[in-house]
Amino acid sequence: MEKKGLELLFEEASDALFLIEKDRCMKQNKSALELEQHFSIHLNKILDIAQGKGCMLHSTMENCLDCEVKADWDQRAFPIVLETTSGKQEQFSGSYSQLDSNKSLLSIRRVATEDRLQQMIQNKRLIEYVNQAHENERRALSQELHDGLAQSIYSLMLETRQLKWNTQTNDFNEKLQRIDEDFVSLLNEVKQLAVDLRPAALDDLGLIPAIEALLYRYRETTGIEIHFIPVVPNRRFADSLETITYRVLQESVMNSVKYADVDELWVTLSERENHLVLTVRDHGKGFDLQTVNEHSQGLGLLHMQERAESINGHLEIHSEKGEGTTIILRLPIGLEGIK
Repeated sequence: MEKKGLELLFEEASDALFLIEKDRCMKQNKSALELEQHFSIHLNKILDIAQGKGCMLHSTMENCLDCEVKADWDQRAFPIVLETTSGKQEQFSGSYSQLDSNKSLLSIRRVATEDRLQQMIQNKRLIEYVNQAHENERRALSQELHDGLAQSIYSLMLETRQLKWNTQTNDFNEKLQRIDEDFVSLLNEVKQLAVDLRPAALDDLGLIPAIEALLYRYRETTGIEIHFIPVVPNRRFADSLETITYRVLQESVMNSVKYADVDELWVTLSERENHLVLTVRDHGKGFDLQTVNEHSQGLGLLHMQERAESINGHLEIHSEKGEGTTIILRLPIGLEGIK
């Protein structure tokens, strides 16, 4: 009777249960059969993970070694990813128990999609993006130094050498004036590079003057009319809050300039319920957020979200094709956030 009760408990369990003997499935319950109807179950790989031979990112220990996922895992609750028949991936939690020297029990249950391990994978993806972004920035800076500054300096060097042998020519003063103008232009290039790397106005004057300087530069270089409406007093905030607000604005405006096909933008900065709120709005092409997130260009949006979440903030993105895009950044000010 007790045996029948255990068998009934096994059959009716909500978890998918697999009775394993010598690495082969000898019996499975109803939930396991239902799971196999919708997902591809590679039992050998799951058992490798259960027995410590890999993790959800790496199916073998040779690849896994001691990665951050494996370090946070044990046999009582380890993460696995299963793929549906249509190719969609979903996250599950597995549990593995040794019943005797020959038999063991594998349990699989569905877990919430936004648990800690999924966040870890997202962070791993973000780290790869950030590293790539840093490399792209270094490449762009290197190119700018080589093609811009280096070439300008070389041209000036040739011009000054020519003056050394032509001091008596009639156009000597005119050439000297031109060299002086070129030096001024070169100095402006150096200053612009410094601003792109880290705006001095953000450190010296604060967030609102830095935003005004940034948007003025965008107006001059793109011809787009950008309306800035600050509804907060010009005061200082925490370094992290000012930097994140500035960088998210920078990314948002550049996305509108590149992809929205607009000639006008609206930027507002306000304070609501002890939060600093930045809004960037355009009436451009718009886009499908889900489609963008599935491709590499969605990593820029992910990067903005991660910046906001790093100080317990929140980023909202509203966009429809043909209706434009609105980005709303909310960052907590807090008493500790005021300089």
